[in-house]
Amino acid sequence: MDLGSENLDLSKLINVKGNVDNITPHKIAVVAFIREYGLLKIEAKDMIDCTMAPKYRKDFCILALKLIQCPDMEFKDLENLLTLGRYNLLSVHLENFCVRLKNIHVNGISALMDCVTSTVDKLMIEQNEANPCIITRCSVLGFYLRRIMLHLDKLTFVQVVSLYKSFCQYYQKGRPGLMMRSLSKEKLNNMEPPGAPTSSVSPVFLEESKPPEVFMKMNMIERDNSLEECQWSRKQAELFTAQQANLLQINEKKALPPRQLQKTIMQIINDIPDYSDIHFLSFLNCIRMKEFCGAQDSLYNCFDRTVFNICGNANNCNDKNKNFRYAALNRAAMHTQFGHLSVAMEGVQEALGAAQEAADAACLAHAAAWGALAGGRARRAALLARVPRAPRVAAAAAQLMAQHAAVNAAKPAEVFQIITKGDSINYLHSMTDLTMAGLANTAALWSLYGKTEMASISCQLLLNLNTKCNVGSSSVWHWSEACAVAGAGAASVAAWRGEGVLAAALLSHLHHLPPPPLRAVAASHRAGAALLAGKWEEAEQSIRQLASFDRWESQLLKAEMYFLKGDATNALETLQDILDFCKTEDDSLHFASLRLKAMILMSQVQLSYGSSQSTNILLLNEALSWAKKFHLHYLAAIVEMHIANVQLLMGCAKNALVLVRKVLPLIMAHGSAYDMARGLLLYTKCRIATAPLSGETRVQVFQSCCEALESVKENFSKIGAQVRLLQTWYIQAQLHNDVGNIAGRNQCAWMYRQLETQNPVDLSNMLHIMY
Repeated sequence: MDLGSENLDLSKLINVKGNVDNITPHKIAVVAFIREYGLLKIEAKDMIDCTMAPKYRKDFCILALKLIQCPDMEFKDLENLLTLGRYNLLSVHLENFCVRLKNIHVNGISALMDCVTSTVDKLMIEQNEANPCIITRCSVLGFYLRRIMLHLDKLTFVQVVSLYKSFCQYYQKGRPGLMMRSLSKEKLNNMEPPGAPTSSVSPVFLEESKPPEVFMKMNMIERDNSLEECQWSRKQAELFTAQQANLLQINEKKALPPRQLQKTIMQIINDIPDYSDIHFLSFLNCIRMKEFCGAQDSLYNCFDRTVFNICGNANNCNDKNKNFRYAALNRAAMHTQFGHLSVAMEGVQEALGAAQEAADAACLAHAAAWGALAGGRARRAALLARVPRAPRVAAAAAQLMAQHAAVNAAKPAEVFQIITKGDSINYLHSMTDLTMAGLANTAALWSLYGKTEMASISCQLLLNLNTKCNVGSSSVWHWSEACAVAGAGAASVAAWRGEGVLAAALLSHLHHLPPPPLRAVAASHRAGAALLAGKWEEAEQSIRQLASFDRWESQLLKAEMYFLKGDATNALETLQDILDFCKTEDDSLHFASLRLKAMILMSQVQLSYGSSQSTNILLLNEALSWAKKFHLHYLAAIVEMHIANVQLLMGCAKNALVLVRKVLPLIMAHGSAYDMARGLLLYTKCRIATAPLSGETRVQVFQSCCEALESVKENFSKIGAQVRLLQTWYIQAQLHNDVGNIAGRNQCAWMYRQLETQNPVDLSNMLHIMY
């Protein structure tokens, strides 16, 4: 035979097991459940003035649909579902159902076959005026019963025997007779209204139990692998996959837990090996758990089976190319999620080439979006060029363009104009997930520019957004990573304002959200509080926890810890590492603010441990220029505060006072409790330095400064900054002494002593705290 002259049809080599519904014991039990309800309905029609109550009909239909669509369950789980009272079911219906299952278990294969065939014969007869059918052939129950009967007819004798043996094991693993014992006459009379059928409907009579030798002979027959007890059908797997994928997208916590979901996925893969969508669900579950190897294997298995299923049909060549380009696109998305940016760009380029060749605008737009996330600044600008896009892709591109513009020194008005255009598309097309992402992006941008109140409002809008949607028979709220970011932002603002209890309560309330943003905020909050309190071991532990979420933010806190401990060398080395990173990674979304914070802290280290003030002024001026270039208004105000502090130390008190008065309103409006206290303290120092040398005016200035220090002490107390609080009590005691207020001086001195005794701190730390 000339093999070269014939085309090999690979589609014929595919295992067709997944396309055939196997008959399982659970399906036989469902058929029996439907059968007994139909027989009751027939007898109710034959009786005069006797109809079945609507609540029983409605609950039976809902329950039957659930039993058809859900995967196979054990008999004891089925008993619990029927008897726990969730559904209104007739007691006589349950009693007859139990008797029917017992009859199949006792009377053997003939009873099993009769249960299926007689159900179709009695309930799906030809409809006429005298004898209307109970179940129509084209209904959901009709299709289900006919399919079961069709597949049962195709079984061989050995397979039918194996099915009966499986049913016996299925029945014996439950609790035979328990449901029957629970259906007492008292319960029967209480459950059924007068118009409903009563127990006068005769249950199926039991025959004599067969001798145990019959079952011993059954055990000698090998069990067919195609007749497992709990097998998934194709339709059940499709429904399960769609529901879980939807829940993973809109509310991850409502989906099955990762371990349980993966176990169910493996069961479906074992039952339906060629079903490619279940491999993609496994891919999503692995992405959810940040498991790279499992995600990669699942992605490859998904698209291998998809392409293999269509490669035998020449008419599907275009679909095969579609799967190739979307495989490359998902590969790029996977590597972007795991931070493999260079490999992700290779996938983006492959997807772009295939999409351009096939003129697939949707794939082209999605590939450009992932390329914008994975690529550098130049690539991001090129890929986000203004081209016609579908609404969803256009809205996502608007958010990426806003981020790109913000980190490339665009004016805030232009950035928020882009965000507004994207939001209008989201509202017009009711895209809930992108609406939430837009609010999260807005909050992040307000925070970047230092407007914490506006960021807090955006976070609250997102957390109070009505995102309820219907999934199956229940309602589910959208809870995505954007909600976690909003919750983390709200907790950050609370900690920022010194409301530690409120921040902890928010983090505890939002524990069900995806954890990384919340854990990062909690670790950062604990580290900052420990640094202010001088608890170095606790701070170091929290910094190590933060490093797993945000490496460079943890490095910044580590440098601050070295500085406060008096280790200038390690502090400068750590800060230099951060600045080197910012120079090489100048397209990251937070490099500008990170670089500014590192420069500010480096100026503090140099001011505390260096002798040259000119170098420090040059560094702060560079930082100020950088902050104004990127429109980071709050950080620019902090830099100007440090410049004013240096001017005060150099004897230029009047210039320092003018500068502090200029930037203090911004600090008081959007600053943290710590920064507000520091700003007021510096303002007080400048007023003291510029006060008249004597006279009534000097006394008034000092008294006014004493009143301002009360607010300073309150803010320092809220955040637990013990060293700064001691410093404030000391300055206030000096002021009371200068104005002759001996009682006030003694009170401040006593409070200073009490605080020092209760919370001993290293007073050498006060020497290098300048601002």
